Amino acid sequence: MDKTALNSASVGCFFTDECMLIYDYYSLDILDVNKACLEKYQFSEEEFLSKKITDLGDKYRESVSDKFSNDEQFKLPAIWKHYRKDGSSFYVQFTFHQMKKYGKNVQLCVMHDITKEIPDLNKNLHHLPRVDTYREQLPLATVEWDRNGKIRDWSPKAEEIFGWNFENILGNSIFDSGIVEGMRKPFIESKIQEMAAHHTTYFTFNSVLSIDGQGEVHTTWHNSANYDQSGKLMSIMSLIEDLTESKLAEERLKGSEQRFRVLSEASTVGVYLIQHGKLLYVNPMFCKISGYSKGELLNDLDPLELIHKEDVKKLFTIRERFYNSEIDSFEVDSRAEAKDGSKVYVKIYGSKIELNGELAIMGVVIDQTKQKEMEGQLNQSIQSYRDLFNSIGDAIYIHDENGKFAEVNKTAEEIFGYTRDELLGNDPMMFAAPGKVNEDKTYQHIEKSLKGEKQRFEWWAVRKNGEVFPIEVTLTPGKYFGKNAVIAVARDMTGQYEQQIDLRQSEELFRQLFQNAPVGIAMLDNRNEVQMVNRSFEDIFEFEIDEIKGLNIDELIAPADELESARKLSNSTESFEVTGVRKTKSGKLVDVLIYGVPVVVDGKTIAIYGLYVDITDQKKAEAKLKGSLKEKEVLLAEIHHRVKNNLAVITGLLELQSHSTENEDVREALKDSQMRINTMALIHEKLYQNETLSSIDFSRYIRELVDVIDKSHRNSSRPVDLKLDLEEIQFTITQAIPCGLMLNEILTNCYKHAFSCERADNPSVRISLNLKEEDSISLKVEDNGIGLPDNFDELGKFSLGLTLIKTLSRQIDADMTVNGEKGTSYHFSFDLEK
Repeated sequence: MDKTALNSASVGCFFTDECMLIYDYYSLDILDVNKACLEKYQFSEEEFLSKKITDLGDKYRESVSDKFSNDEQFKLPAIWKHYRKDGSSFYVQFTFHQMKKYGKNVQLCVMHDITKEIPDLNKNLHHLPRVDTYREQLPLATVEWDRNGKIRDWSPKAEEIFGWNFENILGNSIFDSGIVEGMRKPFIESKIQEMAAHHTTYFTFNSVLSIDGQGEVHTTWHNSANYDQSGKLMSIMSLIEDLTESKLAEERLKGSEQRFRVLSEASTVGVYLIQHGKLLYVNPMFCKISGYSKGELLNDLDPLELIHKEDVKKLFTIRERFYNSEIDSFEVDSRAEAKDGSKVYVKIYGSKIELNGELAIMGVVIDQTKQKEMEGQLNQSIQSYRDLFNSIGDAIYIHDENGKFAEVNKTAEEIFGYTRDELLGNDPMMFAAPGKVNEDKTYQHIEKSLKGEKQRFEWWAVRKNGEVFPIEVTLTPGKYFGKNAVIAVARDMTGQYEQQIDLRQSEELFRQLFQNAPVGIAMLDNRNEVQMVNRSFEDIFEFEIDEIKGLNIDELIAPADELESARKLSNSTESFEVTGVRKTKSGKLVDVLIYGVPVVVDGKTIAIYGLYVDITDQKKAEAKLKGSLKEKEVLLAEIHHRVKNNLAVITGLLELQSHSTENEDVREALKDSQMRINTMALIHEKLYQNETLSSIDFSRYIRELVDVIDKSHRNSSRPVDLKLDLEEIQFTITQAIPCGLMLNEILTNCYKHAFSCERADNPSVRISLNLKEEDSISLKVEDNGIGLPDNFDELGKFSLGLTLIKTLSRQIDADMTVNGEKGTSYHFSFDLEK
């Protein structure tokens, strides 16, 4: 026997202590034996080589292969009674490793002496423990099955995951036994046919099962092929990951994120996810920007096909640099081409993420059209396991009895930055992050695992380059070449750790928003039962959460005469806004404005938010207004004042929000919203200051509005010359607000876009307001800027500002004329409302 070759592939003491031989897989002729066999059986090597494996003893336990079909190759019994040359006997149990040697398909057979396990020959051998091997001690399940799906081997970890024990599952089909989803059968059969035809060696698939008492079990199967010397597919060896816990964590995170999104505005940017050059996800806004449906975008469409031909090279270069790890993120302005052929100006952001262990790009697309417009033969079997071992996305390393590294997988090298040679024989504390790891406690975990206790704990590690990162470590007791060992699985938790931080921040933001909102908020489950309320709700309805948690909201606060309508509203699947009357704990009736917001996840309503605004004071004010004209005028002034103040509060909130973001586009959008709100607030201010409360001097209003806009957008290096030709004309609120909003949009657009070109010398804006014959109003706004693009009418369809101008002009029944030849001119003609 070639002992040198053997010793080069495994630990020497293993071949010294264990009886091993090699026999022909088909004829059962013994081809080679080790020294331990010669000593234990007392035969010479020549005597051994003249025998078959079955000549060494008698069958003592029924063969495992009795459960296979008749066309299966002969399998040795699990337990045999073997005889020495002097006639004495002992009991053995086998471990097999199929491989190629001497140009033949052979079995490497390890014969474990289990005589001590059988003190009483009448003992029920079916209760003998199975002989554990290294692979059976992996924290992953191992299953061997033939090309017809029949199970040939089954590890303890597989029993733990699927609930089937070794005796009951052996010989059954992976499909009929229910350990693989039926829907996966065609795919698996096609892969087996591909293996048989092309000698491919590896494939994976995912499976989701519903197991009684366990619920859903999510697994990933890593499958490796075993062929005989003729190239015939003999069996498939599978390593199975149990992903159930991570799937549950994903679902919990998904639910939490969805609740927060409900209280946020709908996304106004496109969101995308790209991997292997294909779109994996797009949101509705992305579809809207591109003009393509989600199905069209996700159906093998190269994202570069969406880019304008003149910008493709720029985006292609960025993508190549990204995949070459030259950059981790990018931000680029580009032109896209919508489905209808129209040009869309976009800003594209992208960041590197890891998805299913592989590089992916996640980012957003902001539609800027408006702004532009505005790893040996003996080791063949072992190599199959090593390929699978190295294919696992987590770091796996084996500690020997002294706590030193005995083996590591490829992922461990990648995660920690050390080579396999650097790691073997070293202590795991070489990974410990300075100042963040308790050394004694770490060794206690290893010692407990060596004693048979599975350990799981979080740990701080440091890479070879000095980078500190969190990992989750699972220690499983096992055997490595017949000796006690600990199999450790380390998962890089950097992403999850950051995700947990983000989740906590998100939850805290939601909690503060929920508790400190100035309106009453009640969170209900899908049965309309109270789960949580904020302080404002408690103040309005005089209840504390401990009093009402679990109670039906409608039966709690809806008066008898509004109970039926309240129930209909609570069962609505759409958001709603109504006014009504609700009762407090003391029985007092309160006028409230009610908003209902359902939380929908995967098409199911999982919660409902009810928002209650106490409008009792407003109702009382309305009642008083009906009683006295003077009181009506006072209250009307107060309402205009409060509206103006409320709009000022909203403007302040938008200002605060703009300081909390670094995205200039978001800041600009918030600033535009502030200006629109200020435009309306200024009118309300003029109304409550005016004696009539029904009209304002619009010329004075224009002067103040222009001053505010100029101060907000003024460029000190290129000031704009403002020329005002205004007649004193009283406008009613129904004409003042639309006209004020139109002026705001036009002037803001002038400052942003009209003078952006250097050729626009001496920028000026002229505004005229005149009363023509028969109470006809002429309102003109003219600038000497760069004018309008040729495709202005087409671009206007996507412009919020222009849409507002057109809508408001129709609201006051005005004729609008736009000229963009020499600068830009807007002219509105309409009748004065009296």
